[in-house]
Amino acid sequence: MAWMELVETLAPSTIEIVFLACAVLGAGFFLIMMILMLMGGIVGGAIDTAFDTDISLDSDLSFELFSLQGMSAAIMMFGLVGMYSMKSDTTEVLAVFAGGLAAIASLYAMKMMMQGIHGLQTDGTMQISDAIGSRGQVYSRIRPGLSGEVQVEAKGSLRTMEARAKDKTLLIPTGTFIEVVDAFGSTLIVEEIAEEE
Repeated sequence: MAWMELVETLAPSTIEIVFLACAVLGAGFFLIMMILMLMGGIVGGAIDTAFDTDISLDSDLSFELFSLQGMSAAIMMFGLVGMYSMKSDTTEVLAVFAGGLAAIASLYAMKMMMQGIHGLQTDGTMQISDAIGSRGQVYSRIRPGLSGEVQVEAKGSLRTMEARAKDKTLLIPTGTFIEVVDAFGSTLIVEEIAEEE
């Protein structure tokens, strides 16, 4: 008789099993999704190579409120908070309510985290007009009537770009300081300056 009472007190209720399953499955899926997101380029490239497909694991959709990462975090938090609430002698209704609030909060937190991660990314593209007014040096000499290469700072980074002299009769040797005065297509139009300021 004492053994049966012990089993009844140790056996989890149905709601506790639901909370436990949500916590374990949600945590597992959350960890898998975060690893895939962080290693998206590597895993996506391996899948593309192995199966000759065009599958992208980019996280563009992860900025939505109901992303896979957000849903797995919500399920995990529902289970964890629900279990904790049940262990603190709370009624089942309050435990479900607390788990639901934690799930909503985790959805919002994941959305904010993903937007923060996206804000750290840069696309690295530059408009050719961004270089106008920049100063730099000739990297590969610019011959009369032909183009060469110059190194100029644009958008916070040093870029090597094709360039032509404003005066088409000039030879501008390597190492000469220049200023970008215009752009034509993808070619910078430069003129020699006496010294870098």
